[in-house]
Amino acid sequence: MNNSPYLFCFPIDLQSLYYKGGFRSEPIVPHNATIGIVHSGIGMLFFGDNMSSPLSEGSFFFIHKEECSYELMADPGSTLKLTLVQYNVSDLKNELMVATSLSLLNSGGIVHQSASALTDTLLSHLRQAMSVKGELGSMRKQLTLYELLLHLHAHQRTPGRNVNDSVQATISYMEQRLSKPLQISELPQLAGMTQSSYCRAFKKMTGLTPGNYLTQLRMLKAKELMSDKHAALRDIAVTVGYQDELYFSRVFKKTEGISPSVFLKRRERKVAVVSSLILQDHLLALGILPIAAPSYPNYFTTPSGFPSYLHDRLDGTIPLNAETPIRSNDVIRLSPDLILRTRLKDDLSDKHWGEDSSAFFIDESTSWEQYFRNIASHLDRTAEAERVIRGLTLIEQEARRKLEAVTKEGKWTIVRLLPGNCRLYGVKDHAFTELFYKRLQFKPDKRITHGSYMNDAFDHLVELNPDQLLIIWSEEPDVNEFSADPRWQELKAVKESRVYYPDSREWDPWGPIGREQMIKAMLRFFGRL
Repeated sequence: MNNSPYLFCFPIDLQSLYYKGGFRSEPIVPHNATIGIVHSGIGMLFFGDNMSSPLSEGSFFFIHKEECSYELMADPGSTLKLTLVQYNVSDLKNELMVATSLSLLNSGGIVHQSASALTDTLLSHLRQAMSVKGELGSMRKQLTLYELLLHLHAHQRTPGRNVNDSVQATISYMEQRLSKPLQISELPQLAGMTQSSYCRAFKKMTGLTPGNYLTQLRMLKAKELMSDKHAALRDIAVTVGYQDELYFSRVFKKTEGISPSVFLKRRERKVAVVSSLILQDHLLALGILPIAAPSYPNYFTTPSGFPSYLHDRLDGTIPLNAETPIRSNDVIRLSPDLILRTRLKDDLSDKHWGEDSSAFFIDESTSWEQYFRNIASHLDRTAEAERVIRGLTLIEQEARRKLEAVTKEGKWTIVRLLPGNCRLYGVKDHAFTELFYKRLQFKPDKRITHGSYMNDAFDHLVELNPDQLLIIWSEEPDVNEFSADPRWQELKAVKESRVYYPDSREWDPWGPIGREQMIKAMLRFFGRL
């Protein structure tokens, strides 16, 4: 049987490996041709001259015995399970067939993707065949090995990735290795790009260099760890990849503007905000710095995504992007003492909020004072809240007096122009209109009697043909779109140049700090009329 032309590939050994997260093997020197097949987990294959490829469930690779050593590593937090199949390639009888076989498997070290279920079945057959003795057993071993080789050859391709996917893969690599030494110079290689093209693509995608982005990731993780008041700075520094605590402190202060020790002192009350409203405003007014709060990075122009009047005051607060679903795990892992919540549109898809006893749900209200008092009562700050409310009432009364010359003239209609939607505001049941019409005493168009606001109301606006029109919270392209409509041009307010379009992006009547800022901005704007 040994002289048979069918005996040019023969399985020698199957080895199952389990690598715990973060474990990296010693260099493995292949004495025979080897196939590596990943069953579960994620990791990396290092081979050749500083070459590497990512591993994931269903991926496989070939190592030829004439190649240099290779190493395997499991990603932190992921157990890597794989099988190594060693086989002998013989050139005894049919050199042409051997050469053909090797040409099919000529991508040693390159990771490919396969259908893992069928691969596992073929491996099981090969494992069974390895236990069969004699010539029949030899034939079964070869046959099952050939089936496996044919299957893998059919899937011998590297998964295609565009530039953004490649860059994102390196970002994931950074995130998973924050506590490990990481050379920025190895990232372009992982992305399969040159250093210059990778850096350009990375900055275009993130707005930062790879090095600055890595520092940002480490500082964000450090701030999360600092939410644990028992955590030591030395341990935090090591966890985010800094062996020198003093160096970590210097980087932290340069990046965050305050030292880690000052940052820790400002975290005495561990309160998180999960809301579509900027309720961190309420907490700051009560003297509490939240550990996490909603941000709108595509709306507000600050680096944090917080309004500019809160940005500096929220130094140390982790932004929660409210433009995407805020998941319970992102907040609960910070171990807050209290989570202040209002209804989110994606709540139905996240069942875990109710499992955490620290979460307190705040009912919807049309009154900012009701929100404020509700929050204050759960933080034992009722007296402070009443002082803030009294102070803001005085500010509103003074603003009403200063605006008397404007408010006594004409009737007002308020709209917000959104893409394809003219939102017409009513005279009640909304924090802004309650301030505008009731407390500052602007006069509404008497034909407007509805509450809150009416969507898709452009036809109704044309029918009203208002005397004076106030446009709030509207982007310029949307305003231009409606302005180009001939019916808009026929509005009385337009013809008489009584359309008012202030920069109201940061007007927020729902919180005491934002409300005061908005009133000052309104005084500046309407004081010029």
